[in-house]
Amino acid sequence: MMLTFDRDFEVREEARRLANLGGAGQREASIQSLHDVLDLLRRYARLIACVVVFGTLLATIVTYSLDKVYTASSTLVFDRNDTRPYESVLELQKLERDKSAMDTEMDLVRSREFLGFVVDDLNLQEDPYFNPRLAEKQAASESTWTSLKALFGATPDTIGSRGREDRRSNVVAGGRSRDRAITRLQASVAADRRGDSLAMTISVHHEFPARAAEVANGVASNYVAWTSRLKEAAAQNTVSYLRLQASGLATSIAKKEREMAEFAARSDLAFDPRDDVLRARTEQLNTQFTVARVDEAGAWAKFNEAKQLLASMGIDSAGKVLASELLTTLRNEEGRLLRERAQLTAKFGRNHPLVVESDAQIVSNRRLINDEAGRILRELENDAKVATIRVKKFREEVSELQKEMQVRNLDEIRRRELERDLLSEQKRYDEVVLRLGSFDPEQEEVKATARIASFAEIPRAPSFPRPALMIPIAAVASLLLAVVAMFIMDGLDTRIRTTRKVESIIKRPNIISIPDVEGILEPGQTPYQHMLASPHSPFARSMRSLCLAWRALEFGADVKVVMFFSAGAAEGKTTCALGMAATATLSGLRAVILDIDPKPNGAAGMLGITNRSPTLGMYLDGTTDLESIISVAPEYPFLRVINSRLGLHDHERLFQELRRRFDLVIIDPPAIAHDDDSVWLSSQVDAVLVMVAAGRTQETELLESVERLNIGRAPVVGSILNFAGRRRAGLKTWRPQSLKSLWPQIRGKFRHLPAGGLPALKRRDRARV
Repeated sequence: MMLTFDRDFEVREEARRLANLGGAGQREASIQSLHDVLDLLRRYARLIACVVVFGTLLATIVTYSLDKVYTASSTLVFDRNDTRPYESVLELQKLERDKSAMDTEMDLVRSREFLGFVVDDLNLQEDPYFNPRLAEKQAASESTWTSLKALFGATPDTIGSRGREDRRSNVVAGGRSRDRAITRLQASVAADRRGDSLAMTISVHHEFPARAAEVANGVASNYVAWTSRLKEAAAQNTVSYLRLQASGLATSIAKKEREMAEFAARSDLAFDPRDDVLRARTEQLNTQFTVARVDEAGAWAKFNEAKQLLASMGIDSAGKVLASELLTTLRNEEGRLLRERAQLTAKFGRNHPLVVESDAQIVSNRRLINDEAGRILRELENDAKVATIRVKKFREEVSELQKEMQVRNLDEIRRRELERDLLSEQKRYDEVVLRLGSFDPEQEEVKATARIASFAEIPRAPSFPRPALMIPIAAVASLLLAVVAMFIMDGLDTRIRTTRKVESIIKRPNIISIPDVEGILEPGQTPYQHMLASPHSPFARSMRSLCLAWRALEFGADVKVVMFFSAGAAEGKTTCALGMAATATLSGLRAVILDIDPKPNGAAGMLGITNRSPTLGMYLDGTTDLESIISVAPEYPFLRVINSRLGLHDHERLFQELRRRFDLVIIDPPAIAHDDDSVWLSSQVDAVLVMVAAGRTQETELLESVERLNIGRAPVVGSILNFAGRRRAGLKTWRPQSLKSLWPQIRGKFRHLPAGGLPALKRRDRARV
């Protein structure tokens, strides 16, 4: 027989698959509800309870098995103003304590240098608590000594009375022992303060309360003594340093004064500027040099002007520059001669001897004028040259004085350097003497930085371990650990528990969720029998809902053949088939169950139907009719069952006949984990319902099964989530009304108690089981 496919059906199926895929994807992406969280807590309640109980018990055992440690506290109060007279800066001599200063003090309390001082003062190297090596050595020596005393008849009381003396006598000397004691003391000491308070609390841990108080008081008193000793040492060092500086500065001042006097005498320096002859001479010579340069410039200017005028315009134009009495007389004489010549020329004519004589006089007079002008010009030139020689002489003298002044200036600079050094040394010497006069530790007592405000009290109760605190914390930590383990185990658990996960895998809606009824079943009772006995039970209502959902299916024109499909065994497939068939039969429908996987726990076995010889193969071969292979359940509601395997026959004809004679045909095939018949038979049915057992079916199994159904073009209409809200074995459903009905049940039980009493009741219960 060849498988045929309906193309219209495939188109409708694909459209419906895409629609369901979108809805399922949205539901899967939604966040988990409070019900899911509560269900998760319910499933892992036993794990959480075990972890919490185990962690609490373990913490209790550890808490009470640990060694007790006592804590004693002493208090120090610091002055608000920290006086430091040995500081060189005046602002640092008195500082107000702030948060950083107090934090520094707390760090100093736990410093190894100070704790070493405490170890040496209190001799903590001999304390086994602070010197573990000493405790080990003492334990070994005590065990040897105990064995020897036992051998010679010594009693344990005698040994115990001398144990403390033996511990104090066995001291481990050396640097390593001291370092170990410091390290252990550092771990046992704590310093703390509240807010901006100047009070610091010092806490010390020890296995003995009296010893803890003793060490705490020792730390506090030693800190006061240690800081005071440090201040005294700093003050002594400061005084010694100041005295040494004062002596050195006095010697340096005397030496510099001698050097300055010798240098002034060697350099011929005057301390008063009025006694400096070289400087006065230099100033006078500069003034004369300036005047000479001015005269030189004027003389050469006058000579050059007269020379240019004579060369360009003649003697008549140079009269303004060339001025002398002789030249003036000659010029007046020349004027007279010219007037006289003009008169003679007008009277006698140009060739008259008097005119000629007058011309000769005029020429002689002009020659004298020219000679006089040349003489005056030479005098001007000589005056300019003399001025130049004078300027040159002054320049040489000024240059020599400048060289002398440079040497003198260098000497002055050196002298001022010596003066400044001397002044600086004197100032330093004055400051040192002033500090020595105001601060002397021999005359003034150094004030301590802190004082003890409260001595340590011997503790009465141990500070560690504290059961009232540690056990609740351990319980909370165990609870958190259990919750983390719960989430890890839930993340690793791939079993299906919710309808959202089912819908996201098969891409179909979940039709119904059948509640878990195993907790309310009577011994030996099946869910099918429970449904018949309790028509209003949750399982019976689920079966009615399943029948209503079947009647509302719009998957095909007339859905009559329904197959329950499951990926694995024991997922409730057969129980749901029986419940649905019984509900349909009780509603007046003709229903039949086709059990193609005959086995003792199958549909026929649960109804008490024995296997019959006629099979489906005989009906399909025409050997017998359909009624001969149908069995009827002997008990109510008399369900019809066909209990036979399918052969390689015409299955289409079988299903057509079943559709004609019955209103509902339910097929109960084997699980796909055991047989693949359900995959290939799914194409012949009208609807396939995928059974999923909550908390049992794996995601990979369901996914592989759905993929196999898609290969056979199975008309999967949805899923059924069985065992919804499944509880672990032994955990019953608890409701508030159970408390109300508990007492009447007990009274009724004892009211009908048989004559044999409780033993007879127990025997009856055992027989019932």
